[in-house]
Amino acid sequence: ELSSAFDASACEQIWCADGSTAAGRLEEIKRWWGSLCIRGPQCGCRPKPSESVLIVGEDCLRLAKRMFGGSGVGVTGGGERRLGAVLGTGEFGRGYVEDGVTEWVGDVEQLSGIGRVDPQAAYAAFTGALCHGWTFVQRTVPGISELFGPLECALRHGFLPAVVGGGVSDVERGLFALPVGLGGLGISGPVEGSDFEFRASVGV
Repeated sequence: ELSSAFDASACEQIWCADGSTAAGRLEEIKRWWGSLCIRGPQCGCRPKPSESVLIVGEDCLRLAKRMFGGSGVGVTGGGERRLGAVLGTGEFGRGYVEDGVTEWVGDVEQLSGIGRVDPQAAYAAFTGALCHGWTFVQRTVPGISELFGPLECALRHGFLPAVVGGGVSDVERGLFALPVGLGGLGISGPVEGSDFEFRASVGV
């Protein structure tokens, strides 16, 4: 109901539950935000400037800060993390993913230590929780497959040997990447799987 109150031709809009996103020219976004602040409360939607971010190109950053000055809306020329994914420039996105990979490598190394003592518990933690963190990022950020190289190294040379109790050959790594129903462990390669996950997400 609230989304229909705005002129759809002014800017592109996405509405989901109690959140919304708009994309367009600065003037259009400014009008959209003003209307949202006025009409939103009438429909039970109360915009929170402190939780809102305007992402613009570096060439528009100064103008955007001037236009939205005093509104409480954050303005950035790089990007912003949103709902586990990232919006913004390619450089910002790559930096975000690199930081995530560093953290995930540390997590995998910790699980590797557990795997040498209790391989089943480590495997369950990996397949049931840990791996879904980077799978989600892969589904929302394109062109980042090469950034997962360190993570594959941690899996290939640390986690898998700990879980299976020995070294892992190229052939075995391929087998372990297969689904459990096909005789594998369901531990796919994060480098090879990144582009596939993104294409699958876009295709849904």
